[in-house]
Amino acid sequence: MIVGILVIVVLALAALNLWARRSGYGVPGRAAVRCGKGHLFRTTWVEGASVTMIKLGPVLRYGRCPVGHHWSTIRLVKEADLTDAERRALDEESDRD
Repeated sequence: MIVGILVIVVLALAALNLWARRSGYGVPGRAAVRCGKGHLFRTTWVEGASVTMIKLGPVLRYGRCPVGHHWSTIRLVKEADLTDAERRALDEESDRD
């Protein structure tokens, strides 16, 4: 019984990660996100697991924005929707990590 439930949960999480990846989001992994005030940064995003944020849905969480140093909603951003300048800024940030 417990094993069956765990299998269903794992399959559901895998399906959500696959959906997000095919929808253009950079998950699982270091995904581009934007806080409620518009700050753009990368964070580790794995569907079904979050240590530092409160999960509010498949593309929305609540947590601390490291750019503006405030608490806010954090939303996944599709890589294709970013401008070239935003992509370069994220790549530079990743190089500093």
